[in-house]
Amino acid sequence: MHKTLLMDLLTEQDTNQSNRLHHLDWLRVIAIGLLMLYHTGMVYVPEWGFHFKHESESIFLQHLMLTLSPWRMGLLWFISGVALRFMLLKQSNGKLLWSRSIQLLFPLLIGVLIVVPPQLYIEMKQAGKMPLEFWSFVYAFYFEPLNYFDAYQSGIWPHIDVNHLWFLRSLWKYSIVLLIVSPLFAHKWAQKAAAFLGHKPFILSIVLIFSALLIDTQLTGDMAREMYGFLLLIFGFYLGSVSAFWKSLSESWLKIALLAFISLAALQFGFSYNWQTGFHQGNEVAALMLGIIYASAKTMPVLAILAIANRYLNRKSSIISELNPLVFPVYIVHQTIIIVAAYLLSDSRMSMAFEGLAVLVLTIMFCWIGVMIIKRSTLLQVSFGVKPMSTSEYHTSYLWRSFVTVSCIPLAFELIY
Repeated sequence: MHKTLLMDLLTEQDTNQSNRLHHLDWLRVIAIGLLMLYHTGMVYVPEWGFHFKHESESIFLQHLMLTLSPWRMGLLWFISGVALRFMLLKQSNGKLLWSRSIQLLFPLLIGVLIVVPPQLYIEMKQAGKMPLEFWSFVYAFYFEPLNYFDAYQSGIWPHIDVNHLWFLRSLWKYSIVLLIVSPLFAHKWAQKAAAFLGHKPFILSIVLIFSALLIDTQLTGDMAREMYGFLLLIFGFYLGSVSAFWKSLSESWLKIALLAFISLAALQFGFSYNWQTGFHQGNEVAALMLGIIYASAKTMPVLAILAIANRYLNRKSSIISELNPLVFPVYIVHQTIIIVAAYLLSDSRMSMAFEGLAVLVLTIMFCWIGVMIIKRSTLLQVSFGVKPMSTSEYHTSYLWRSFVTVSCIPLAFELIY
């Protein structure tokens, strides 16, 4: 009954929309490009921790990174919520639980076992905690860890961590939670609230800002990061199929964009004259104002980008259609390529700016080579989150699907318990 009500709600809300929100395809591609730029910048930005550092002294780079840092993942979380909403239109809860688990967990498993370890090697090398050369490290990592990794025990399993793939881990967990509670969204009060918020983007902005502020003040570290993501995932799922939401965003795009700009400008000011000076410490009013500014910078740019994209990019593009399925594998491999490239070039005599540009170019080039290889193998497609063709051996072979499913079970239990 709940499933029927939810499907009726979704169908009714989507009546005035096309079958696909094309601007979200554009945003997926844009978001992964920004993430690639951001992680390249993380190598060089001063004072910010990363798995490999070759720090510059550029304060300008800090400010540039601060423009992206608060909201870059929030955009991906919101898009993921909208995508999950529309997946639920096509599949039952049970089938979607299974298919989404396979789509996220198997690439996560491949990622933590194969893609991420080179990052650990380079991180330990730079810290002076890895005396072995790379292939000896590989043997120790998989077969004979001895005491090399005693200081690196946190992760999914001891010394096997997610690094940038934390998003896949958290997206799976919170997608499962959202699918379990999805019948609640069919309640009449939930429908009325969705219709109200869909027509009132500025009230929605206030709700998001103060929700983000509450998270930041009550939680710390990874939990604050994940709850912020869950917040955006919920609202993407909740409002993504409400046509009035997209219409009101599009109509108010300029005002929303202006508020986003003010939020980011205020954040730059707060960073220079509050965070850096420590003025907010012991000053409750300054700390509260800074918290509101930061919460605004985490939410308003997301709404602004959604509004602008819906207004100007909601059209089909053959190039974006080609690139969109490749976003997932590029997300999985890009950070390892960045760190390896930066590590190999760190002893060169290039200027820091030229070295960073070289790292970015190499990352784009090897990501392109990687996805071209992945596209030619069904096993690699499944391993890196690309949906295989319906005629592929993955869909026609029960043995294939069973192997992938069974491989995901230990990881699923580890993430749950």
